Amino acid sequence: MRIGVLGFGNVAAATIERFMANHELIHAKTRTAIQFVRVATRTPARAEGRLPEGCVVSSDCWGLVDDPQVDVVLELTGDVPLSRQLVLRALFNRKHVVTANKALLAKHGEEIMALAEEVGRNVLFEGAVAVSIPIIKTLRESAAANNISSITGILNGTSNYVLSQMSEHDADFAGALAEAQRKGYAEADPTLDVSGEDAAHKLTLLASLSFGVPIHFSSVQIKGIQDIDPVDIGFAKRLGYQIKLIAQAVMEPEGLNVGVQPMLVPMTSMLAQVSDSMNGIALYGDLLGSAFLYGSGAGGRQTSSAVLADLIELANLGGTRVESGAYNMGFRHGHRKAEVVRYTRERVGAFYIRLRLDDKAGVLAGVSAVLAQAGVSVNALLQDEGQHEQSDMIVITHDINSGQLNKMLPALSVAAGAGNSVAIYPVLGSH
Repeated sequence: MRIGVLGFGNVAAATIERFMANHELIHAKTRTAIQFVRVATRTPARAEGRLPEGCVVSSDCWGLVDDPQVDVVLELTGDVPLSRQLVLRALFNRKHVVTANKALLAKHGEEIMALAEEVGRNVLFEGAVAVSIPIIKTLRESAAANNISSITGILNGTSNYVLSQMSEHDADFAGALAEAQRKGYAEADPTLDVSGEDAAHKLTLLASLSFGVPIHFSSVQIKGIQDIDPVDIGFAKRLGYQIKLIAQAVMEPEGLNVGVQPMLVPMTSMLAQVSDSMNGIALYGDLLGSAFLYGSGAGGRQTSSAVLADLIELANLGGTRVESGAYNMGFRHGHRKAEVVRYTRERVGAFYIRLRLDDKAGVLAGVSAVLAQAGVSVNALLQDEGQHEQSDMIVITHDINSGQLNKMLPALSVAAGAGNSVAIYPVLGSH
């Protein structure tokens, strides 16, 4: 089985390096021999002296996907527009594809998988999500007979590291992010990570696998961690919670709720114990019940493990002789095409509300009146003296509808006082 690699960044370099280092182990576990025959990269000099014997390096990416000597295209560019064209061309040429490009599949996965099914080729992508956690194979194979009702996870190591530093070491956001960059957890431009978009790419794939229908990336509600106030992290801890960036897809009676946002996670939850740059994923199926998976979410060597696992799977399916394509996303593409996926932006659950109040008579009574009028009952209440003639009032509600909460917000802001902040976070519950 002859492999052509698109790109030679950290993941591609680690994949080839670990393949050569563990060659005997891999060879003993495969029915079809794996051979790297070609690499295409913008900087061929980076790959010189780092490739297996006989592997050719050039800058000709189109020549690679058109090469009849290449059976499997390993796409590791990190690009989206160009990689989409290259992957589609590779499939048109009846080559299998292995990729770790979550943004590509989140935005163009339906198109790519439809073509893969049409030509009977596989698109494997274990390296695209939570790389040390075999979540793709778990959903596609081990949990295939389950009706999944929810999947909830910490899917971005950078944001989790930043929040862990803010919670455990009282760091501010800028300082924690700078430390993440120094350690190599965050890119020079960390926008995709801290904005929640990276986690949303991954959630799109996991939701498609979980619920057996193509999920559109545009349907994912996204809110990042840039605006989290350290004071809310402190209050959350006092009330028995950690603030985490949570990616969650839940099948509600009204439809599918898919979103990434900061949430209060109870200290009793295993997700609250996921610290530093680690990832954790909880899922619930009607047959398996609750399951929790934990591991590293990033890193060249860790991603190479997932990529090589996909190559080994192809090699054991028969390499060049295998024809599949129908179950790349765990379901036949046309099986539920007529079904319209209903999405809902509303959720029912508890909420954390922090109001900064003017410290004067009648304000607290006004806030209480707004909550009572909206039918919101209080599960926990904390009041802090604050500074500068202001105080903070923190409420954890009993379960309410998010639409009900949104309708109440204008009156709540008025009751808090002009110019005073109102912070709201959902509280993670059980599904």
